[in-house]
Amino acid sequence: MAKSPSSRVNLGVKLSHSNHPHMKIIIISLLLILAPVAVSSKTLVNLNVPFTPETPDNVWTAPWKDACEEASIVMVSQYYLGKQNALIPKAAAKALMQKYFTIENKIFGWNANTDAAHTAKLINEHSKIFAAEIKNNPTLAEIKAEVQAGRPVIAALNALALTKINDHLRFRRNGSYYHMLVIVGYDDETNEFIVNDNGDYSGLDHRYSYDIIMDSLRDYSYKTHKANGPARALFTYRKMLAKTATSNRIYWIEKNVKQYVTHPAVFKQRGWRWANVQVVEKSVLDGLTSGTPIAPLSS
Repeated sequence: MAKSPSSRVNLGVKLSHSNHPHMKIIIISLLLILAPVAVSSKTLVNLNVPFTPETPDNVWTAPWKDACEEASIVMVSQYYLGKQNALIPKAAAKALMQKYFTIENKIFGWNANTDAAHTAKLINEHSKIFAAEIKNNPTLAEIKAEVQAGRPVIAALNALALTKINDHLRFRRNGSYYHMLVIVGYDDETNEFIVNDNGDYSGLDHRYSYDIIMDSLRDYSYKTHKANGPARALFTYRKMLAKTATSNRIYWIEKNVKQYVTHPAVFKQRGWRWANVQVVEKSVLDGLTSGTPIAPLSS
């Protein structure tokens, strides 16, 4: 790690011209205190994002063989609900992914090779749990900042470089090499991202170097049918109505802030549906900042 450039502290006193030895000691002490100290920023972050492969049955047939986008959405959803299990049960993963296949077939006419824009639309219009923002040309620092804040990042990738170091990934040699996975952490000691790579049946907490992931960020292009579009990622955050299993108190959650909904009339005024209220783990609510309660608007 490069050290911070040193800065000079000028106290306006020339030590060599001072006739007071005690003053010299005081000034030298101040210089030592005020001198810049190199503080290490080495950090390990690893979010507890539950994992599913895109082929829960490990059978590489449609639609599962092209389900990296749906698997990524499901993993992030389970994380934002506060699920702590490392692996999403196979039946649950298949059911959740199938829901998105159905929606995609209806609104897009297909469910394979969904680029960042279509995936964001799928999340923002049909997920009841989280939202996504398209980030063009994300930097390493920006991705790490999202993860540090507890927000997994969905990365759109050209997986060619990944296949050269991970034999478990399966792509046709002349195919698009388009892939999506979830960045769940990072390790500055090894300069690696920690990811849930759904293309690998054992892809929980897999590691790829910063360079490989950053160089591989490429969206899908519908013109070339290849993963050679701009560098893009989806920055995610909680956006939901939620309660715990043991309480009827309902909260509106957006990013890291929860707002207590004080009255059922708020639902009607805001066009909210009771069916959209999600049951989250108590730890989710405990970890959020309390915002201003939401009360009905006065008539």
